[in-house]
Amino acid sequence: MSDKQAYELTREDLINFSAWFFPMDATVEDELTVRPLTEKEACTAFQVLVRTSFVGARGSVYLGFLYWNSIALVEYVKPVILSEGGEAISFWNGIIKPQWNGSEFSASLRADLPISYMSEPFVNLPSLRGKLEGLYYLAEDQVCCIK
Repeated sequence: MSDKQAYELTREDLINFSAWFFPMDATVEDELTVRPLTEKEACTAFQVLVRTSFVGARGSVYLGFLYWNSIALVEYVKPVILSEGGEAISFWNGIIKPQWNGSEFSASLRADLPISYMSEPFVNLPSLRGKLEGLYYLAEDQVCCIK
């Protein structure tokens, strides 16, 4: 099996498999374990991560994933961009107020805002599209953004 932790996914993993799912059964280490999703498996029974293309305001193209959801709001799809060097930038931070870290990749993304995204369609999961204006979080029942 190709099980991994969701936070360990790499660009190569997404190139090799366009969708990953959370099996949530006795065969997995914990609730963050993901496995490549094949077309023969039912997409609707699992939470699914889908390969996503991101395009910045300056035209830079990035690869990452989102949590596929029929509600296409940032707090549901939780977009993540992966760098070629292995860094992951999550655009949804839950109740924790995010900060742009000092890495070169993070600074490059911040300078490229807004960033548009489009997930790849997979079997019965249509493509999702959206625009990211910064890093998002929840503060007192309101979604906020740090640009």
